[in-house]
Amino acid sequence: MNRIEKLENSTKFLDKALEVIAVFCLILSVVLAFVGVILRYQFGISYQILEEICRYAIVYGVFAYIGPLIKKNEHIKMSLLEDRLSRKSKHLVEFLIGIILFIAFVILFYAGIIWASSIYSMNLMTLSGEMLMVIPAFAIVAGMFFGCVYALLQMIIDFNLFRAETN
Repeated sequence: MNRIEKLENSTKFLDKALEVIAVFCLILSVVLAFVGVILRYQFGISYQILEEICRYAIVYGVFAYIGPLIKKNEHIKMSLLEDRLSRKSKHLVEFLIGIILFIAFVILFYAGIIWASSIYSMNLMTLSGEMLMVIPAFAIVAGMFFGCVYALLQMIIDFNLFRAETN
């Protein structure tokens, strides 16, 4: 097993765990939305916290799966230029995109930490008044952290692929 395969296989457990978390969050959101509709229209009861949990469960699910999407090379990028390049040039472009992606995730991770800590220090609550705002804000911090990890891993893989094409 070469170095690139080892790097790609190193996060299999984390990939699966994040996928399970993302699917669970989306299922939770759908189930709670259904319960909320039943409570509202059958019993005339409405809980704001249910709507918030639905909304933030989707946010957690989306941010949790950022990393595996990077590994699958499913992040947003234009492939028009890449389709016309040689393999060596293509690996170089992918490596450069990886650098930009990693820097963006690091900046967003840092900003997310500052934002979440300031929200926590102010004891801000969500609209329902029952949940600390730092709980949904932490989804951004966690998502950007996993984005950093996966972008760094992808950068290393792309660099090794570029180096292999050069040799």
